[in-house]
Amino acid sequence: MDRNWELTAPWTGTQIKVPVKFIVGDQDLVYNSLGAKDFIHKGGLKKYVPFLEEVIVMEGVGHFINEERPNEISEHIHDFIMKFQ
Repeated sequence: MDRNWELTAPWTGTQIKVPVKFIVGDQDLVYNSLGAKDFIHKGGLKKYVPFLEEVIVMEGVGHFINEERPNEISEHIHDFIMKFQ
């Protein structure tokens, strides 16, 4: 784990500067971990992802959303991409 932090250190604080649609399941353990919901919904994520266009919280879905709801995920991805044509 320490080596991962060392290797990624040059990108600490870097912003993701492309349009983003963030999709998460409401049963995801990461989403339900301490402070994650506030970070996502109260501006913390937007600080690092300034072009965050939308946050989708899918009900009844865990961490592997693409396996649990593949058709819905495909629709979200398709709709997002089509905005840029």
